[in-house]
Amino acid sequence: MSQNNKIKAKQHFFLDGLLTHKIWGVFIFFIVIWFIFELTFGIGHYPMKWIENFVFLLEDTLQKFIPDGMIKSLLVNGILKGVGGVIIFLPNIVILFSLLSLMEESGYMSRVTIVMDKLMRPFGLNGKSFISLVMGLGCNVPAIMAANKIENKNSRLITILINPLISCSSRFTVYVLFISAFFPTQSGTILFLIYFTSIVFAATLAIILKKYLFKNTYENVQIHLIKMRVPSFNRILKYMWFNSKLFLQKITGAILIASIIIWILSYFPNNFDNKNIEKSYISKIGHFIEPAIEPLGFDWKMGVSLISGIAAKETITGTLSELYQTQHKPGTEKISLISNLKSQEYALGSKKGQKIFTPIVALSFMFFVSIYAPCIATITTIKKTTKSNKWTLFVVGYTTILAWVVSFVIYNLGNWLF
Repeated sequence: MSQNNKIKAKQHFFLDGLLTHKIWGVFIFFIVIWFIFELTFGIGHYPMKWIENFVFLLEDTLQKFIPDGMIKSLLVNGILKGVGGVIIFLPNIVILFSLLSLMEESGYMSRVTIVMDKLMRPFGLNGKSFISLVMGLGCNVPAIMAANKIENKNSRLITILINPLISCSSRFTVYVLFISAFFPTQSGTILFLIYFTSIVFAATLAIILKKYLFKNTYENVQIHLIKMRVPSFNRILKYMWFNSKLFLQKITGAILIASIIIWILSYFPNNFDNKNIEKSYISKIGHFIEPAIEPLGFDWKMGVSLISGIAAKETITGTLSELYQTQHKPGTEKISLISNLKSQEYALGSKKGQKIFTPIVALSFMFFVSIYAPCIATITTIKKTTKSNKWTLFVVGYTTILAWVVSFVIYNLGNWLF
């Protein structure tokens, strides 16, 4: 072996030892994730504004050339507000998953898997569980399907049952919206806090399940180190396009349908001028559930957005964009969704004149979204993989109850302290 090869071998040995260390390996992993979150917001801000300006331009065009009436309201206040309120976050999605792909392509993720395999054993999990949970950052559906590769039945069930607590890319749009509005200078830290807390909740539930329900979870998992290498640009590009395509498919599918449904419910029976939403069907639905969410700091419109999120979590952002929209006239300065949310005030009741959204409310809402019942596609996948109505209902029940409790504590403790 040449002298240069010996030096490279020593460097690789040292690097592998550091990245797979039971303490330093975990610490480095969390630092890398925090840096990725910071970079996602820092870079994503600019293309996000470009897309937002394009949406404003399109709105101006529709306002100018389409006569007033139901069709114009559907296109502008329904489809454009709903879909446009979501698509502006496409750059953030692209950046985040390009960076995660960079971790995978470089060989770093295989080293993290080794660290996590050792760390997750006491929780009834292993390296394969970690791979499934990481996939959940993209979408919980393929992540739960990937859990089928776990041979031990108990470990497989634990992985499936805790997977919905891992924040998928659908919820990421909600985080970007509220963090950009209320925590612009602590963006990476707040996002890291949300993801880290979800890991803590998942680990806690795993311990409970292993202790009381699934005691035998041992599985001999062989993890092979992938050689550290310069990432392939083509593979990263393909991965980026794959996630972008999935996001765009949701926009033209579930989010578009949800936007139209929300518009119909908010337009009828007598909101034809789009100025008196309190008399609409959507208002009746929202006020019906409001007593259950008011202790969390949410108003009825936020409640409606959470219901719409059962279809796909991106629809939460689209629904908020529709329900809190401000009417614009061509040629006037546009107000972004972020600015619009910050300016909202209660028009009625004991809170009249108070801000609807505050940093505490935003934090409470983001944590609720990060935890509560998964989307229909995920629920269906859990049913197929577990072949059990009991475990499917368990997931829907525990996530919703936990979300309510966590948000209740954040909102009330936050208001008491600040």
